[in-house]
Amino acid sequence: MTTPVTNGDLQRCDTIRSWHAPLARVRHGAIASMGALALAGAPSSSQAQEIELTFAGPYPDALFHVQNIRQFIEDIETSSDGRIKISFYPAQSLFNHSEAMQAVRTGQVDMAELQLTQFANQEELYNVEALPYLAKSFEEAMTLWDIALPAITERLRQDRIMPLYTVPWPPQAFYANKELKAATDMEGLKFRVYNPIGARMAEQMGAEPVLVGGGEVPQAFSTGMIDSMITSSAFGASASAWDYVDVFNDVQAWFGYDQIVMNIRSFERLPEDLQHVVTDAAARAAERGLQMSEDAHVSEMKTLEDNGMAVVSGHPAFVAAAQEATKVIIEDWIEAVGPTGEAIVSEFRERTAE
Repeated sequence: MTTPVTNGDLQRCDTIRSWHAPLARVRHGAIASMGALALAGAPSSSQAQEIELTFAGPYPDALFHVQNIRQFIEDIETSSDGRIKISFYPAQSLFNHSEAMQAVRTGQVDMAELQLTQFANQEELYNVEALPYLAKSFEEAMTLWDIALPAITERLRQDRIMPLYTVPWPPQAFYANKELKAATDMEGLKFRVYNPIGARMAEQMGAEPVLVGGGEVPQAFSTGMIDSMITSSAFGASASAWDYVDVFNDVQAWFGYDQIVMNIRSFERLPEDLQHVVTDAAARAAERGLQMSEDAHVSEMKTLEDNGMAVVSGHPAFVAAAQEATKVIIEDWIEAVGPTGEAIVSEFRERTAE
């Protein structure tokens, strides 16, 4: 884990609308029906029964993703005239990140914030977001996500989960106590990773990978479990990385994604007009979150610098070695996922070819 907005970027929020296209086609009819019911003496929205939903997240409030979630929740509650009330539990206060997928699958929570690559042991497809040195900008990262979304949506549906919106993380950097100038500089590092691809990348470059969730990073540094890590500028700043390491190596290994998902049954239990409230708010959150992510990358690198860290661009020799060492990871991912994986990478390369 751990580049300007174009018109194409703004169109990406429409992906969630396309997932709910059948609902969108009947929206005007639904509104008309609601009006007829009101004229017939149906209860007003202020009299309607309040629907309570629960939302679990792994990250603290300081992170821009969580700030965006809070705006998303406020948008839903306001747009529904208070008919939907969402109780939000950030910072793993309800479930650990590793438990969140199961919690939303079983309906223990209605909504959750996930990073799907951390659940790639359940489905290799989810590692699409961590394929190293494939997407090279925010725009390319969202192009890759748009291409993969139909397959991911179908896979999530098997677990009674639906995607609401997705926001990219800033590019993933390497935090260490030295500038990484050659692949050999990774040798012997106890390197925090958060997914299997990160672990494999670390191993191929001579480091010792240590799987540590976001909420446990400070403790892992403090106890000596790790002495370096991969994550974004945003997460590094939220975790006060300057307390543990000296150098932010901006190697831009990949762009991960923050996925907001919902239990399908919880969604389907909502009246049709409230389903649209949720999906419309999600589209706005996707658009807003993309801009927040781009802004956070710049501002949080300054935060790291202001707190004493050296912020350096990825050294060309190191990045070249990392790219060479990780080519096989993409090839192996395509083989593991099969024709779907091959189609995703092929279309991505065609659409981003210079």
